[in-house]
Amino acid sequence: MIPEDQIEGFVEKYIKHGYHVGIGSSALGIKFLKKMALKKEIEEMELKIVPTSAEMTYILKQLNLEACSLEEKEVDIAIEFADLADHNYNFIKKDSKSFVRDKMIAQSAETLIIVLEKKNFVSKMFGVIPFEVSPFWWNRTKLQLESFGAARERKTKSMVKTESGNYIIDVLTDSIPSPEEFEFQAKEIPGVLETGLFVGYADRVILCDGKIEVKSRIGKTE
Repeated sequence: MIPEDQIEGFVEKYIKHGYHVGIGSSALGIKFLKKMALKKEIEEMELKIVPTSAEMTYILKQLNLEACSLEEKEVDIAIEFADLADHNYNFIKKDSKSFVRDKMIAQSAETLIIVLEKKNFVSKMFGVIPFEVSPFWWNRTKLQLESFGAARERKTKSMVKTESGNYIIDVLTDSIPSPEEFEFQAKEIPGVLETGLFVGYADRVILCDGKIEVKSRIGKTE
């Protein structure tokens, strides 16, 4: 787990006056929002946030943060908390209210920063990949996803639904030699709307392991 004091440090370093900010939907994303609201109040900053869920919209109102839309302006900076990332800056995210919306923000962002524990920065991707799928004949989609690995619908007492009313199916993979090919093949299945595999979006990776290490492909390493 990423310590809260480190999250506060990321807010101090990367969030600037006048920014339109994208925060991927996740529990850590909500913590980031709260730290950002405190910085805004203390420094009297102008900030606008692109919400990805009804929960986030509600929290923005509670924190006195202004919401905005991608139709208003593209995102200056986006922050994602990843579960796994490779040395080519591809990453896997499991905790999301909508992978469709998260990827729209990732694509919009001038700079996308991902944060994860250093032990989860790997040379080759593997493990559980979430898929956002259409509810229409979802069992058929699940059977087709078995070609990638063991597939299981995500449930609490009932099927977990994304912000857009879609279902999430988790697929356990042994190895992903080519994330690009994996993503392409997944999107060939008609019922698959999005995946939790983000290919080619990230600009910086922040690794947390007691101390902070930042890797960048848009400039020098910090």
